[in-house]
Order: sequence, then C-alpha cells, then structure tokens
Amino acid sequence: MASEHSRFELLVEGVGDAALVLDPLGDRFVTANAAACSMLGYTRTELLETPVSGIHPGELPQLEDVVERAIRDGYASTITLTCRTKAGGCVPTEMVIWAFEVGARVHLFALVRDRSERRAAVDG
Repeated sequence: MASEHSRFELLVEGVGDAALVLDPLGDRFVTANAAACSMLGYTRTELLETPVSGIHPGELPQLEDVVERAIRDGYASTITLTCRTKAGGCVPTEMVIWAFEVGARVHLFALVRDRSERRAAVDG
C-alpha cells in the first residue's frame, strides 16, 4: 500500500487547486495536497485523521449522492458543497470528483475550488 500512497501523493501535489483522494467507504481522506490543507486550515496529518463526513456535516445527503454518482458513473458532475474548516468556519466550494479502483476498493479523486471570492462578488 505504501507505493499506492506515494502515487496518490504525486497525483495530488501536481495539481494547483485543492486536491484530495478519499476512501468513501472508510469515510477518510487518503491524501491531500498543501492547497487543500491550507484551504481547510489543517495540517496534512490532522486532515487525514478527520473523517470526510466531519468536513461536510450539514450536507451528508448531498455528499452521499455525489459519492454514489461517482462510483456508479466514474465521474460526478461539478457540485457545490460547503466545507467546515478546522476553526469551525465554512468555505463554499465547487468540486469535481472522479472514481477509480485500487484493487477491489473504490477511491475518489476530488478537485476543490474555494468559491468565497466569487460568492462575495455576486453578493456584493
């Protein structure tokens, strides 16, 4: 598994946006890049110890729906969800999620964009 984990890290670190690999059945993050950690206010270790559901506690039905679509179709269209930061704040985000298999287990690759500035421009 160490080599798979290293490949996941290479995948997410090469992306400019916040990027994460998730194990949806285990409700856990497998890896996250520096942009994702910064956006959410966690160290990488802290984020990997935080359940995915803990980042989206108010939107579990929407999260479950997008996970099911990604697993079924291999790709989930762009979705907007609010992420809870370590400090308890909320970050409006836009995500695109793809499913892929590692052995018999499904993982999700998520690209996440902070929509705070865009939202402020529309509201302001």
